[in-house]
Amino acid sequence: MTQIVRAYLALDIPDPSTAQQLANGLARGDWKMLQIVKELGGALTSEVDATRAKGVELLSSLMVKMDKELLDRQMTKTLTTFFVDKLSEKTSLVPCATALTELTSCPTFGTGEGMEVARGVLSSVNLKVHPQAIRHSVYVLLDHLMTHSRPALKRLGNDFIAGYCALVEGEKDPRNLMISFSVIKVILLEFDIVQHVEDLFDITFCYFPITFTPPPDDPYGISSEDLIVALRGCLSATPLFGRLALPLFLDKMQAASEKAKRQTLQALIACFPIYGAEVSGEWAGRFSEALIIEVFHASDGDMQDLALHTFRSLYATLYPDHPARRVDEADHTTSEGGDVEMSSSMDAEDEKIEGVAVKAVLNSLDELQEPDKNNAKPAVRILTAFIAASNRLARYVIKQTLPPLLELYKDQDQIALRPSILSHVATLLSSMSEHEPEISTSAAPLFFPPTLSHASGESPLEPFRDDLLTIFTSSSRALTCRNACISGLVALLKIPAFLSSAEIDFCVSAINDVLIQPDGDEYYDAALDALVVVARLFPRTVEYATLPILFRAFPSSPTPGPASQESEAYRRALEALAALCLRPDLFEIFTLRLTSRLEEILSFAATSPSDFTAATLYAHHILEALRAVLQEKIRRNHHDASKYIERFVPGLCALFILPTLRRSVGEMEDRREVAKDPRLLIDVGKVVNLVVQRVDLERQTAFSRAVNEAFHRGKLEMLLGSAGKGTNSADFQPFASSSPTSQQNLVSLFTSLLLAMRPAVSLPSTDLLAFLRSFLARSLVSQNEIQLVAVLHLLSNSVNKRVQDVGEFVDEDLPRFYAENVKDGSKPLAVRRSALRVYTWVAKGLIVRSDQRGYPMVDQLLDLFHDSELGRTAATSLSAIAEEKDRVLSKENFAVIRLLYKQRFFTYLLPKLLTSHKAASSEDQVIYLTALSSVLQHIPKQLTLSELPKLLPLLITALDLPDPLLRANVIDALAVLVKEVPAEMENSISGIATKVLKGLIGGPGPGGSPAQARSAAQLRLSSLSFLASLPTHIPYLALHSQKAVVLKELGKAVDDPRKDVRRAAVECRSKWFLYSG
Repeated sequence: MTQIVRAYLALDIPDPSTAQQLANGLARGDWKMLQIVKELGGALTSEVDATRAKGVELLSSLMVKMDKELLDRQMTKTLTTFFVDKLSEKTSLVPCATALTELTSCPTFGTGEGMEVARGVLSSVNLKVHPQAIRHSVYVLLDHLMTHSRPALKRLGNDFIAGYCALVEGEKDPRNLMISFSVIKVILLEFDIVQHVEDLFDITFCYFPITFTPPPDDPYGISSEDLIVALRGCLSATPLFGRLALPLFLDKMQAASEKAKRQTLQALIACFPIYGAEVSGEWAGRFSEALIIEVFHASDGDMQDLALHTFRSLYATLYPDHPARRVDEADHTTSEGGDVEMSSSMDAEDEKIEGVAVKAVLNSLDELQEPDKNNAKPAVRILTAFIAASNRLARYVIKQTLPPLLELYKDQDQIALRPSILSHVATLLSSMSEHEPEISTSAAPLFFPPTLSHASGESPLEPFRDDLLTIFTSSSRALTCRNACISGLVALLKIPAFLSSAEIDFCVSAINDVLIQPDGDEYYDAALDALVVVARLFPRTVEYATLPILFRAFPSSPTPGPASQESEAYRRALEALAALCLRPDLFEIFTLRLTSRLEEILSFAATSPSDFTAATLYAHHILEALRAVLQEKIRRNHHDASKYIERFVPGLCALFILPTLRRSVGEMEDRREVAKDPRLLIDVGKVVNLVVQRVDLERQTAFSRAVNEAFHRGKLEMLLGSAGKGTNSADFQPFASSSPTSQQNLVSLFTSLLLAMRPAVSLPSTDLLAFLRSFLARSLVSQNEIQLVAVLHLLSNSVNKRVQDVGEFVDEDLPRFYAENVKDGSKPLAVRRSALRVYTWVAKGLIVRSDQRGYPMVDQLLDLFHDSELGRTAATSLSAIAEEKDRVLSKENFAVIRLLYKQRFFTYLLPKLLTSHKAASSEDQVIYLTALSSVLQHIPKQLTLSELPKLLPLLITALDLPDPLLRANVIDALAVLVKEVPAEMENSISGIATKVLKGLIGGPGPGGSPAQARSAAQLRLSSLSFLASLPTHIPYLALHSQKAVVLKELGKAVDDPRKDVRRAAVECRSKWFLYSG
């Protein structure tokens, strides 16, 4: 030990590991603390400052490193005294403060030591002469003292408070202020501060409002909001600050700075309840006037909301439901400023409201005499703040406000004012309604409602019950009043226990009438939103009053005309049902009625193409509605979705499987049965996939066995239940080449049923390898796109989840499959293309789980770029690997997806594309540009930015590609670059803009397909989006010469046949008109 200490002292630059060595020796018992102190004795008492500081530093570091349990009572006292004595030495202040901080957490550190440390700090340390880092160590010590030795500080009492106020006065560092505010808050809450209220207020309010803005990359991470909240906690910690703070808060409210005003309002919300009615009442009149002005003339909605919150806080303090002090006309006196001073008398809750609230309510009522004027709306919002303040005020406001509004509504000479009046009444009622539990934060009400009882005739609304019900239901027939009436009806329905069952039905009936005959989309939306609320509050009412009306909107014929009024009616009914039937009881009714209707449609045999189209569209809309509701239930984490694996999925599958078993003479594959439309198999697959996702492992396993028995052995009863009874297994062989196409198409349903199986669930085959090989072979004989897509999805999904079990398939079968069916140019082109897609999708299954065997498969795709038949297909197929919109390989389907797999994939792929493009001839370079363009939208942004110098020339060249979708991808990528790194784009932006302009005009022509038209429209939209981003991010000087040309071309785009393109063109042109230097 002696050698360790002497070696430390001998070094010019002390060894930081010395303290740890000494601490280890203490822990082993090699030496004792007293021995170390004696050994350091000469250094600790040396007259040489550097030597003494070195000794103190070592002892302090030892305090940090050692086990505090080794310190006995006497040693703790000795060390405390020693370090306190050294606090006055500037060179030793930090190590002494650090050591004392460690000592405060020792079990042997008592009250006496705490008092000694506090006295030492307050008497020996002058923080003003020290830099921030040194001051911080003292603040940390004081914080630890407050945490571990609070009784000691309380015993010091006024001495500690006075000393602390003097010590921290003038502190400006944010990190130190955060500690100081926390200490001050404890003092205010727990200490006797009567003699030092002004001192504590001075060292606190001097920082209000906070103007600190953290520097970029602040290492301490202290935000302006952190300081604001901490300071607010201090200012609202004691009622003794009230008379000092309120006049200053009132001055701050007049500040021009919105930031200062915002902090003031936030502080007042917290302070009024703490300062109490008596103190707040002295300034109530002036604050009320200032807040009213703020509400009427707020700079934005947020400031108005904040002022209203402050208003509510003030009046909740002045007029509590069980007040200790209240405004009383007989007892109140007027202060020098004309405000109300609170009396000490107390009556019942329904006592007469007098004083400052009366004047404020009357001011709002004066504004409401002209309900259509701009000031009426903020006036009503002020009244809602009163209602939320207390039950007393709520009763008073309702009693004073509703009679004049209802009287004005009944005035036949003021009919034009009725929409505004109804809107204001609805707003008042909404402030008394209960909150929606699932409502979004942005749409949440401003205040919590009062806790008034509305049952048994106790409601303050009771005298107005009949009038409110009458005007809201009758006026809903007038278009101008309709939205306000719906809002009012919803507000009434949401008031707990106010309406009777008959009245609830009456209100819902009025809303139903609007939903069925809305006379405009905005009224339809309002009615539907209202019924969604009703479905949560009164599901039984919706079940018997609303759902039958919507179900009656379904056409009796399975072939409603696509553009007919009948078609529009059922589509709206489906939309409404999807929004209303999320609750388990309503959802069950919804599924039963829709599957019943779907069964009728699917059994329909069309005699004409138009009937077949109409029926399949009808079935598609029903299945989409089912999927939308299931998806929303899953998003909301409803637990009933999984039970439909037994109740719903078998019946749904039966609707599509059983029609493929029917075979009659002369009527087989040419029969136009709706159930055999392969597009509907995709729709039903999405529905059943959602249900299977929610099922646990055990039920998935049982369901997988049922699927196996049905599809491989023809035992349909296992999957379809009673619907499959009596079927012949020989009639259902969907994997047999001799089966009808409609039955083979069911491979799509088979895949959908299995995609969401967990990796632990066995696939429907005893031999997984044979199962995958059979599907690999099936991909080459698929009769249509539906079958091929189903096969490649299942193969990719299976390999992804079970790659550890199919090593032979990946290592042997796939390379052989590639060599024989993709690489071999003698095979038919259709076979090669199908095989290429399968190979790409299996590679995707490996790459998303970061399996290294997927990357050589990508190399083989790159090798195909020089193939005259498959080159372009191989180039565009790369995008399938990174595409996630298909959701085949997703977490919901329990696929294995590794973090950052895209970054790994593109880090591997991009250099190869860039290098090969550079080495290729000019003719071959097009194929690499095609590949790059197809994957651009999937490349992680950071990787694009890091490779920008190499990518940008290629992107500019790719703008000349003939494919509109590829060009759209390139333009979208360039738009991202313009927003992220505009400076790097400036030199090239002129040439890019010229090429982008070419994509604004033109399309596929009269003979083009719908797909070509969609691609051309996407190119125009991407071009407009890119051009619209330029004025915001690129300096005018870089593009000023092209402004006239751009505006000319945008003028042509404004006449585009598509509405969305015209709208984008108008917005883009507006930005370019304002684009200037």
